[in-house]
Amino acid sequence: MQIAFLHTLAANQTLFESFIAPSGLDRLASIVHHSAPQLLQYASAVGLDDELASMVEQQIVQLEAQGADWIVCTCSSIGALAEQAKTRFAQVMRVDRPMAIEASQSGHIKVLAALATTINPTINLLAEYDADIAQRSTVEVIPEAWAHYLAGDNDAYLATIAQYITQHCQDDGCIVLAQASMAPAILQLDQATRQRALTSPSLCLDYLLAELEHNNNGDSQ
Repeated sequence: MQIAFLHTLAANQTLFESFIAPSGLDRLASIVHHSAPQLLQYASAVGLDDELASMVEQQIVQLEAQGADWIVCTCSSIGALAEQAKTRFAQVMRVDRPMAIEASQSGHIKVLAALATTINPTINLLAEYDADIAQRSTVEVIPEAWAHYLAGDNDAYLATIAQYITQHCQDDGCIVLAQASMAPAILQLDQATRQRALTSPSLCLDYLLAELEHNNNGDSQ
């Protein structure tokens, strides 16, 4: 069993490795990481068009050809395009889908992003589970956060996210951090706030572990 993680930020490989190691996922499957930063660069500059869909599908097909059974797109901006890619057998999943499933079961939801291109794909994903989700959601892009990320200052990036949550999200129910790169910011929050925050890496790995264990149990019966 091989699981391939398709990243559009090279730093996300290190991020996901930090989640994978304690999860034990690498004991159940071979893990492969592949970075394609040009996909997010195109999405930010041009948008989510047919050309980008073709570019994403090429990456997905390539990973399948290299042996991937599962392909996880860790970029929320292009997640829908990844799931639309045609494969022969590999299962493709956007990293934030398990998070959206859990968030849809909450009351009021605040969706936070550092990059504006993530907002619409995230809201559209949430709407798959609740058509009226927009009526009980607020959406905000955290000012200055992405500028810190692009400058290579990850500490300032995460601190900006954590500070924003502390200052602006105390009265919200479920807090959705739309981008995987935002996940470590919750470590800077107080315990009560941290429990209300949903991040995609850990929930995605929980989902994959459950799927693999279910499949393994089925094979042994």
